[in-house]
Amino acid sequence: MRTIEVSDTVYQEILSRRKGRESISKTLERELMQSEIETDIKRLDADIARSKKTRNYSSAQVKKELGL
Repeated sequence: MRTIEVSDTVYQEILSRRKGRESISKTLERELMQSEIETDIKRLDADIARSKKTRNYSSAQVKKELGL
């Protein structure tokens, strides 16, 4: 395990985010995981929005256009 130094303000913020008697390291892990999940959700939302802007074709439409 590593040791890091943070300001008193940051330390108090970390303590305020603890759930019950959760360790500081677990609090940091949980907060970081939530941040990563939120980032992934935002990426997916952006991908979905982009895909809705493009037109989708069924395989029958593609075959018809290609003369297959």
